[in-house]
Amino acid sequence: MKLKKFYILNFFLFCIFLSDLHPQDISPEKIVDVKVKTSTIRLKKEGIVDVYLILKIKQGWHINSDKPLDSNLSPTSIKFKDNPNFKVVKINFPPPLLKKLSFSESELALFENETTIKVELKPIMKVVKGKIQVKGEVNYQPCNDETCLFPSSKTFRFILE
Repeated sequence: MKLKKFYILNFFLFCIFLSDLHPQDISPEKIVDVKVKTSTIRLKKEGIVDVYLILKIKQGWHINSDKPLDSNLSPTSIKFKDNPNFKVVKINFPPPLLKKLSFSESELALFENETTIKVELKPIMKVVKGKIQVKGEVNYQPCNDETCLFPSSKTFRFILE
């Protein structure tokens, strides 16, 4: 009986030890952090506001580019919540890194480490008054050299005056 208890206790300790070796914090949401910078915080009636979305990607991971070379992979995209005060003029993704990984037979187009996406916004109101809260999300699929996780998204927001 003592031997059986010994084996059961060791089994549970072993399971706890394994869970510490493989933490469960590899959720897609924790792989990318989004920071926002703008060329100006003051809107002008006829001006364009440049918004820079800086994606910081966790070491050892990457996200697919906006135009992945493999049709099975989800592209990175930017979506803004509907807002009657501005329109998106253009979204400029940087050139992707072309890299061959162990799970792919050919090169992939991806972003690693830190990448900056430039978005041009144009005010569409007659008089610019008050503060405008801008909300959006970055959609991405995180992968490492061995596997890809499910596509995920990260929200962002900033204020224009």
